[in-house]
Amino acid sequence: HHSISSRALCEPATNPPLPFLTISSSHLPWFIKVYPSNNSYVTVEDVLSSIYRSLRTNITPSEFSTFQTPNDQRRATRAYEQRYRRQRSVRVYEEEKRGGMKRVDFLMGHTQFLGIS
Repeated sequence: HHSISSRALCEPATNPPLPFLTISSSHLPWFIKVYPSNNSYVTVEDVLSSIYRSLRTNITPSEFSTFQTPNDQRRATRAYEQRYRRQRSVRVYEEEKRGGMKRVDFLMGHTQFLGIS
């Protein structure tokens, strides 16, 4: 994990600064909308927070059905199981397991953020 300075988090996410962003990924069947939290432009922190919140959202049955193949459904289910089994705390383990699949599970383990373009 790399830490990001609070100064860097407050910087505009784009040049020129933009009033909103829409992020898409080939791994996800929806867009992530990013709006500024405190400024007239989107900051680095706004982008990271929006991605985090979006990926922590539970998936719906209709989202689960968007997987192209049964194998993709199995891989996402496996990612969900690995996510909750990684928890060291019994309480967090149970919360994550009970909470069900989340959008992050669509990434099927591809969870390293390398930036946006």
